[in-house]
Amino acid sequence: MANLNLAHKRQQSGAAAIEFAMLFMLFFTLFYALVTYSIVFLLQSSFVFAASEGARSAIAVDPMAYSSSALYANNGVSSRVRSTVSSSLTWMPQRIRDHVLGINNSKVVVEVAGNAVTVRVMYLNYNTNPVIPILNIPGYGPMLPMPLNLQGNAWVSLV
Repeated sequence: MANLNLAHKRQQSGAAAIEFAMLFMLFFTLFYALVTYSIVFLLQSSFVFAASEGARSAIAVDPMAYSSSALYANNGVSSRVRSTVSSSLTWMPQRIRDHVLGINNSKVVVEVAGNAVTVRVMYLNYNTNPVIPILNIPGYGPMLPMPLNLQGNAWVSLV
């Protein structure tokens, strides 16, 4: 009887390692997908929040302090909005902030049209420059479809 059990154990010696390897790949793929999409959703909601805060800050700029509407739009509103957007995203790593905001927050789009301000914060080409690498499955391609650009938009009326 002991010899029978010993022979049975020899036949099963690598089965646990093979099962672990197959399950590990499945669970790792699911975990990586969860983390990847969580980062995308975090960035997306952060951009919406930053754009909203920037648009809200435009209300605090006094138009009577500027001699022309062009100075009000360019020097007053735009600089205030860009500064607020930048301060809303201070928690991000510098590499991501530089990609999103640009030099002196120049990539933040601020459009003043009449009595309305539109603010847009964008992470351009997320597919080619993701925060963490996109997992490519051999024979399948990218594990998850990613958006081309991540962006947050906000609009506010100044009247």
